[in-house]
Amino acid sequence: MNGIDKANQKREWDPLEIRSLTAIVLDDLRKRILTGQFRPGERINESELATKLGISRSPVREAFRVLESEGLISTLPRKGSFITEISPEDVDELFDLREILECHAVDCIRRRGQSEPAEISALIEKVNGELFKEPDAFSVISGFHFNLVELSNRYRLVELYKILGVSLRRYQLVYLSKKGQRDISLEHHKGIVDALKKGKYAETKKLLKAHIRYVENMVKKQIKEVLAD
Repeated sequence: MNGIDKANQKREWDPLEIRSLTAIVLDDLRKRILTGQFRPGERINESELATKLGISRSPVREAFRVLESEGLISTLPRKGSFITEISPEDVDELFDLREILECHAVDCIRRRGQSEPAEISALIEKVNGELFKEPDAFSVISGFHFNLVELSNRYRLVELYKILGVSLRRYQLVYLSKKGQRDISLEHHKGIVDALKKGKYAETKKLLKAHIRYVENMVKKQIKEVLAD
C-alpha cells in the first residue's frame, strides 16, 4: 500500500481521542444552539457536521446524545434531528408548573420536619453543602432545585419534577449561558436554604417564587433576542 492509499484509508479513532473530540464538538454545538446560530426548528445532520469538521461520526453522534438529554435537540424516527423549538409562551407554562411543584415540595418538607426534625435538618445541611460544589461551565444549576424536591420524600412529586426537568433544561442552559447568572442564582439559593434551615417555610416559598420568576424573566428576554436575530 503506497503513501497516498494510506492517507486515504479511513482513520481509526482511539476511544480516548473520541471522548476528547466529543467534548470539543459538544461545547461548540451547544454554544451555537444557545446563541441562535442554529435556529430553533432547524434540522441538524450528523454526517454533514462530521464532514465539515473533518472527523468521524462517532464524536458527533455522542455529542448529539448529550444534546438530546439536555433538551437542546430532538430526534424523530426517519426524519432526523432538529433544534428544539423555544417560545415565551412555553416558558410561561413550564415556570408556572415549576413554581407549583417546588412550593408543594416545601409544604411537604414542612410536614416532614414536624415528624422527623433531626433527619430533615441533616438533609437540609447536605443540600446546603452541595451549593458550593464547583460545576463545569454549562452544568445545569437545577441540581439544587431537584435536591429541594427530593427532600419532600414524595415519590410521585419527584417523578413529575423529573419529567418537567427535561423540558426545563433547555431554558436553564439559556439562562446560565449569560455571564453572571450563575453567581446570582447561587445567592438566591443560599437565601432559600438559610430560610429553610430556620424553619421559616413561608419565607422559603416567598424567596423560591421570587427566584423562579427572576429566572423566567431573564430566559424570556434572552430567547426573544435569539428569535429576533
